Amino acid sequence: MTGLIDGSFEALMAAAEKVDGLLQGRRSRWGIVAILFFLLLGYALAPAPSEPGTPCPPEKTAGIGLSPPLWWVGGGPETPVLSSIGLDPNSRIDYHLLLGAAGEDMTPVGRARGGREMESLSINLTAPLAPGTAYQWQVVAENRIKKRAPGEVWTFTTRPLPEIELFEADASILDLGEEVTLRWSVENATEADMGPGVGPVPLRGEVRSAPRENVTYTLTGRNFAGSVSSSLDVTVLSPLAIDSMAGGWSTYEDGRGSAISGIRAVPGVVDDATRISFDLSPGGVAGIAKVFSSTAGEGGLNLAGTDGLSFHFRGGGDPTAFEVMIVDGNGSLYRRLWDEGAVPGEWARMEARYEEFGGAGAEGICEEIGNVIEFRFLVSVGDGDEGASGWIAIDDLEAFHRWRK
Repeated sequence: MTGLIDGSFEALMAAAEKVDGLLQGRRSRWGIVAILFFLLLGYALAPAPSEPGTPCPPEKTAGIGLSPPLWWVGGGPETPVLSSIGLDPNSRIDYHLLLGAAGEDMTPVGRARGGREMESLSINLTAPLAPGTAYQWQVVAENRIKKRAPGEVWTFTTRPLPEIELFEADASILDLGEEVTLRWSVENATEADMGPGVGPVPLRGEVRSAPRENVTYTLTGRNFAGSVSSSLDVTVLSPLAIDSMAGGWSTYEDGRGSAISGIRAVPGVVDDATRISFDLSPGGVAGIAKVFSSTAGEGGLNLAGTDGLSFHFRGGGDPTAFEVMIVDGNGSLYRRLWDEGAVPGEWARMEARYEEFGGAGAEGICEEIGNVIEFRFLVSVGDGDEGASGWIAIDDLEAFHRWRK
C-alpha cells in the first residue's frame, strides 16, 4: 500500500510540474494547492486499466507443453482531459504474470508492457514446468499512476510423461542359447525404444531375444514432455567348462587284455579333440581318465549348482557300449551308461543329467557334487560278446545348467 501511495504521489508531482510549467507567471501558493486538488480529483476519477482477459491457453486446457507462451488481451480506457496534456495514465500499462501449481501460492514469473489500445500480449516461460501438473495463473495490469486491474485466475494442465503400463519377460533366468520373450505397453508416448540390441519398437508388442550373457533390458518411452524408462534383468546360465579335451588324459585299461592302441589330438567341433583307438577282449573295458585332485578331501572340481554333463562325441568300428564315470572326493563312483550302438558316426552333442547317473546302491546323484576328483570315458563289451575294435573322439566336456521355469 505504501508503494502505491508513493507511486501515485510521484505521478501527481510530475503532473503538477507539467501543469506548473504551463502556468508560468502565475505561480502562487493557492494556485499550486488548486492544481494539486484538481490532480487528486483527476487521479480519483482516472480509470484503471481494463481487466486482462481472453486467456490463451483457454481456461482448463490440458496437455500444455512444459515451456508454453501465455497470452491474454489487455488495454485501458482513455481519459480525454489528461490525454490532451500528455498525462493519460493508461498510455503505458505493465502486466505482471503470476504463476503457481494448483494449491500453492502464485509468484511473479514475468512482465510485459503494453499501451492503451486493446491488444494481445504474451510472456514466454523460461523455466520448464513440471509434467502432468495443474497450474493456475493470473495477469495483473498496472498503469502509470499505479492503478491496478487483476485478471481472473485461470488454470491449465501440462502434458504428462509417458507411462509404461507393462514391461515383462516370460523368464528371468535362461540357459545359454534359450530365448526370452519380452512384452511391453507404453501409453501417452510418441515413440519407444529398447536396449540393448533391440532398437526402436512400437508402443505395444513383444519380441524374442537370445542373450549370450546376463543382460538388463531397458524400455524407454518419449513424448514432448520428456521420457520415462523401465528395466528388467535376465540372467543367463552359461555352461561350466570342465575340459577342452585337447590333451592331458591318460589311458584306462581293464588289465584283462583290453588295450588302448592309440591316443592323439584330432580336429574337434571347435578346436582339437581327443581320439582313442581301442581293442577290447570279450567282456573288456578301456578308455581314458583324468584326475583333478589326488586327495579325497578338497581341491577337486566343484560342480555344485550344475545339473548335468555335456560333451561332443563320435566314433567308428565295432559297436560297443559307452559310459561316463564320475569319482567324487568321498570315493563314490557314479556312471551313466549308453548301450551298444549308441556311438554316433558324426559329431553329436551328448547330455547326461545327474539323476541319470547310477551309483552304489542308489539311482542318480541326489546331492550336489562339490568335489569331483576324477572323470572317465569308457567303451565296453559284454562277457558273452566277442571282442571289439574301433575308435572314439570326445570334445568340450562341460557341466550345464537347466533352469526349470
